[in-house]
Amino acid sequence: LNMQRAINKFGVPTLAVPDSLQLAGGRSLWVSLNAIPNSMKLLCGLPAILLCGLFFMDQNISVRVVNKEENNLKKPVAYNLDMVALGLVTLGLSFAGLPWMCGATVQSLNHVRAMTESRFNKETGELEVTKVTETRLTGFMVHFLIFCTLRLLGVLSFVPIPVVSGVFMFLGCKLMYGNTFLQRIMDVAIERSRLAANHPILKIGRAKTALFTAVQMACLSGLWAFKQNPKTAIFFPSVIGFLMIIRAFMLPKFFTEKELTALGDATPK
Repeated sequence: LNMQRAINKFGVPTLAVPDSLQLAGGRSLWVSLNAIPNSMKLLCGLPAILLCGLFFMDQNISVRVVNKEENNLKKPVAYNLDMVALGLVTLGLSFAGLPWMCGATVQSLNHVRAMTESRFNKETGELEVTKVTETRLTGFMVHFLIFCTLRLLGVLSFVPIPVVSGVFMFLGCKLMYGNTFLQRIMDVAIERSRLAANHPILKIGRAKTALFTAVQMACLSGLWAFKQNPKTAIFFPSVIGFLMIIRAFMLPKFFTEKELTALGDATPK
């Protein structure tokens, strides 16, 4: 459809994909480490440390959100094993000069929700998770289908970029449901009588809830501005680490543990 004359005249951009599977610049699969100057290896140490921190936090954020208590998962967690597996995969990809990978939060959460059975609780007026089908088969099948798209490189070049952007927008909007941060923003001006019985506004007041939400908005805006600047984007992992300092040492000076618990941000024990 995008190649039809009536549509093509609008100049809708499409995916830029090669006609065949190949490595950048026609290089060999394995990276020749001896060909890299020692000075360059040392200079790569700083961004490597930052990327290591980013991988650690991104992976742990993804698995901890998936393993949260509300999902009622039966299989025990294996955070250390996850990090060992991630390290080995990253090591192999580095020797081959291929893109790294780690836990993808959006895709992981959507996968869990797709495998979740829930029921509506009339007393609380909310959906409650009753069961999550825990299997590795779906994960393997998803990645197998992605692998099969290598045979469709020529076809993928006709896919409009707005379609791809729409898919990611759909995934992001779907995850907004149940997000307490966004829910608190929308509930700022709602009457107290229309709020749920366990809403933080009813427990700690509207002023404290608004203050906590404003701090979160400021941190999110700072992260976004830092990441959008090409000159500072490489230090993005260190900024995420700074958020941990804000939560651990600054917020407890303005909020009691009871208030943080009511806001859904209890201090880990």
